[in-house]
Amino acid sequence: MSIPRMRRAATRFALVTLFVMGAALAAIGCNSTPAAAAPDAAATFDETVQPALVKLLPPSAAASKTLTVAVALGSPPDDFRNDKGEVAGWEIDILRAVSQSLGLTLDVRPTTFDSLIPGLQAKRFDAAVGQMGVTEVREKVVDMLGTLLGNELFAALADTNITVKTLDDLCGVTVATTRGSREVEFAKSHDAQCKALGKPPIDILAFNDGASAADSMISKRSQLFWVGSTAVSYFVTQSHGKTKVVGSYTDLAYIGIAMPKGSDMAPALQAAVQHLIDDGTYQKIVTKWGLEAGAIKQAPLNPTGIAR
Repeated sequence: MSIPRMRRAATRFALVTLFVMGAALAAIGCNSTPAAAAPDAAATFDETVQPALVKLLPPSAAASKTLTVAVALGSPPDDFRNDKGEVAGWEIDILRAVSQSLGLTLDVRPTTFDSLIPGLQAKRFDAAVGQMGVTEVREKVVDMLGTLLGNELFAALADTNITVKTLDDLCGVTVATTRGSREVEFAKSHDAQCKALGKPPIDILAFNDGASAADSMISKRSQLFWVGSTAVSYFVTQSHGKTKVVGSYTDLAYIGIAMPKGSDMAPALQAAVQHLIDDGTYQKIVTKWGLEAGAIKQAPLNPTGIAR
């Protein structure tokens, strides 16, 4: 089960991060393609301070008036730099509205995906995002707040004959994903199964961001691009028929905000996200980014990856 492809919006502007792969797209005939279709950059979601939510803040946050969030860039429409160099995406829109409702200033700290959890464990950040799937393994070391439902998709060039129904279909295939991701662990743990089938192991290539992983597939250094459904669906839409989705993996599960384990910010952030859901702001945000199919009605804390 996969989330449908993202809707095109009327407004167009260049997505700098997405078009790290621009040269490669040109190599397969996309050099005349206009700037990628994207949600209206002017659409904002200003929230007023909610006194009841402010009361939930721990003393340190109340004193600093700041919410410091690590963000793994490179995966439109989740978290990326737009044509102005600004950090944008649906997770950023949610975090900005959450911060406003709590009376805090959002301090975004761009980083790589594999540094998110170590940074939280070292308590360098209050929270972290980066299209991070909520899993039981991650919940053992960090707290996670569900904000959307999604799964994982595989993309390939449009003329490929590869179809992915199970991970067995990846044996001997070169697959690009992001460093520190679940996909890397899934691939490594399947090596024994590939060997039992008499096939080579999955050749996994891990990159710092989704754009670089997608670029490797476009430039034929890898055969498949494998990350979360929001990023893959968006990428396929922007390729204008040059790529396609060739399979999915995992059932629908939560994507969310990670925090240090036992974080005293968790109650405030959970209540603030729920406030956005209840007042309609959340729905406006997911609609802006074409993510309505993954919208949730409750923001669960540590839901162990099970859609509820």
